Amino acid sequence: LGMAAPAALQRSVVSPAGRHTASLIFLHGSGDTGQGARAWIKQILNQDMAFQHIKVIYPTAPARPYTPMKGAFSNVWFDRYKICNDCPEHIESIDSMCRGLTELINDEVKNGIAKNRILIG
Repeated sequence: LGMAAPAALQRSVVSPAGRHTASLIFLHGSGDTGQGARAWIKQILNQDMAFQHIKVIYPTAPARPYTPMKGAFSNVWFDRYKICNDCPEHIESIDSMCRGLTELINDEVKNGIAKNRILIG
């Protein structure tokens, strides 16, 4: 057994009913969790978002100091300098998010899922 990536994202997973041939990675909003996003979808649909052949993965963003909340820790995919449409992006935290999501995608590829059968929402 290989060692897991040190900071693998926590995830809530809905397994496909049949053969797994595609994966949907569904990202939550700022301050939420994978479980929270899954519960929200379940409330809207009155059931889990489940498919015959698609695994649905709800990862949780790592807790990080969040500048708009005066540096309080929050589950956000990336930091923001402030909340506005025209301020610069916090590139360093976006790069770190991309590395985490790339690991998640690579896990699915290792499970035999082609990259063009993996969706991020």
